[in-house]
Amino acid sequence: MANSTDQHEVGPPADDAELKAFTDVVAQALFFPGVDLDVWIRREGKENVRVVRRNGEVVGGLIVQRMGQWFGGRSVAMGAVRTVGVAAEHRGSGAGSALMRASLEEMHRDGVPISVLFPATQPVYRRPGYEIAGVRMGYRLSTHAIDTRDRTLSIRPIDEKDHGLLRELYRTRAGETSGNVDRNDWAWDRVLDPPRWSNPAHGYLVERDGSPEGYIVFGHKAGTTYHDNGIEVTDLVALTADAGRRILSFLADHRSMAQDVRWYGPPVEPLGYLLAEQKFCVDDRIDWMLRLVDVGAALEARGYAQGVSGELHLDVTDDVLPHNNARLILEVGDRQARVRRGGRGDLKIDVRGLAPLYTGHMTPQALRTVGYTDGSEDALASAAVLFAGPAPWMPDIF
Repeated sequence: MANSTDQHEVGPPADDAELKAFTDVVAQALFFPGVDLDVWIRREGKENVRVVRRNGEVVGGLIVQRMGQWFGGRSVAMGAVRTVGVAAEHRGSGAGSALMRASLEEMHRDGVPISVLFPATQPVYRRPGYEIAGVRMGYRLSTHAIDTRDRTLSIRPIDEKDHGLLRELYRTRAGETSGNVDRNDWAWDRVLDPPRWSNPAHGYLVERDGSPEGYIVFGHKAGTTYHDNGIEVTDLVALTADAGRRILSFLADHRSMAQDVRWYGPPVEPLGYLLAEQKFCVDDRIDWMLRLVDVGAALEARGYAQGVSGELHLDVTDDVLPHNNARLILEVGDRQARVRRGGRGDLKIDVRGLAPLYTGHMTPQALRTVGYTDGSEDALASAAVLFAGPAPWMPDIF
């Protein structure tokens, strides 16, 4: 369904010519060197593309992948916004704002309560209501600094019949986090079958007497000299200490050719506790942004900590999606929530500030210091308890 303003119209590509115009725009706007755009669109699914037209001409577009995101032990339906691009000569015309607003309104109609993206620039996405709500944290460790040689568990190459096991292991870990993606087939293909312009993936399963406890998927980073070679981990799950030590030992066994290993993990990395010395370091960090598309539905969709109960009266403001402007009563108990309209509005909060509160990325007290919320000390304390949980992170990027 197309969404129109006075100058812009947003909707699916009308034909192959418009799809080609979209790929041309994003290839230039997002610096896509060496990418086979036809193969890329087939992997993305052209049904997920939305374009923005100005006076009938395609001047930009984006892709929304429908997945989920884990909060409090429940997967919340999520729209992953990616490859947002507007032709350079049309920037500042309002095309990007029209594109984002129309995409959010479509997600709302389709019952998708939250949306997430990785920003190339933050102000552009703050305007339609996104805010920083979690991290993607990258680590680097010299293979020569890995001091464990634990081979208690077995490790073997993964084949296609093991893909279901990997999904189960990942889902177990993801359900214990705040922010890990509930991957769809597209996301799993990016891990297990990367496009040909990327490094081939090598996968290994860690088992105890035939029962899986973890896995690792990685590619090689070939440098200009031997001293620049490394291992780039694209996915890693270790559900037990023995699995973590076996994976570390496996990585150490590559030290004759690979100088270091890079991977993505939580802000406090459990693998660090399996090393005798703190030899790994933060090598990369990018924050992701979240937007509550439907505030009431999002609050009811996520899970909450065991044993936590209470009531919070919210007064939410949203200058982009009017349906979110409301006083709401949030009632939490038995790890779930019920939301109804009304109440006292004890905690006044902008929808942008609600994003990092929702994920647990910032406390309500910290949000007050940056002007996103205001309320009594009792209201702030109640919000802090209800939204407490593990620090939000994800290994994926999109």
